[in-house]
Amino acid sequence: MLKPPTAVKLTEVGKSTLDSLELQILHALQVDGRISFSRLGKILGVSDQTVARRYRRLQSDIGMSVVARLKPAPLRQAEWFVRLRTAPDAAKSIAAALARREDTSWVSLTSGGTEIVCVVRTPVVDDRRRTLLHRLANTPQVVSVTAHKILNTFVGGPVAWPGMTDELSREQLDLLHAGLPEVDEVDEVVLGEGDRAILNALLEDGRSSLQRLAEVSGWAENTVRRRLEALRANGVLFFDIDVDFHLIGFDAQVLLWLQVRPQRLVQVAEALTRHAEISFAAATTGSTNLLAFAICRDSRHLFEYLTGEIGGLDGIGHVETAPVMQILKLAIRMTPE
Repeated sequence: MLKPPTAVKLTEVGKSTLDSLELQILHALQVDGRISFSRLGKILGVSDQTVARRYRRLQSDIGMSVVARLKPAPLRQAEWFVRLRTAPDAAKSIAAALARREDTSWVSLTSGGTEIVCVVRTPVVDDRRRTLLHRLANTPQVVSVTAHKILNTFVGGPVAWPGMTDELSREQLDLLHAGLPEVDEVDEVVLGEGDRAILNALLEDGRSSLQRLAEVSGWAENTVRRRLEALRANGVLFFDIDVDFHLIGFDAQVLLWLQVRPQRLVQVAEALTRHAEISFAAATTGSTNLLAFAICRDSRHLFEYLTGEIGGLDGIGHVETAPVMQILKLAIRMTPE
């Protein structure tokens, strides 16, 4: 039986002082990013004006935002982590060009600024990824290109980072979950023009109002509400929060490229889900078969985590760490059909 993750308390390590109410709001938004301030206020026992004021403070102080995420499988898409090593003076310009593409997300500079890592989405049956890799491989300033297809996500996506905060009571969490649609994932969802307009607006602002979504889609607000509920219920759409981790005291953020014995892959990945430091973990193809994103307070914390928690896992044969220096782009865009 998996033990519950131990949350890293931001109040203990953060540079920006967050009180209990603000931590509760962060926790609640991880569960339901679009919950109304009035409903959240009732659950937390404060006024909606208080929730709105603290929400704005979280936005200004730690760069918090609610973001929409799209699961690739129901859209018949595959996700690839693409890793590029470049000449030192070329990384920023190449990363900026990748960030402008509609099929990329999480475009980041790592390893001292000489490496780019990004996520590329492609239709399940498509050769455009190979075309992109071919172009990149033939760019003189690109030293090497590798692609790792995501096979299974263990942490990340709808499974929120356990290390953010754990401030809500069981009763409060039950009330939050009661307001969510029951998810019954489907194999495939076909999106129309109105869906794409709504999703693009949500990818820019996960808390876009129904009025705004009605304007961009041309639908009535009730139609927008029903369609949002349907997209969430069938597993295509979910919401998460982003923060500037440096502003809350986490200065060591690294990608871990792990080589794990296949027979131990699931056990190691499940162990990572219990680590408060891990915000993302997925099985991939390639010479390393498990990719994780670790968020630590500082270099000492990272050292202790690597030599302790990671070093103690049976089955890991090789670990490569790639410090994340800058994230240039987070969300994808919906492309027109």
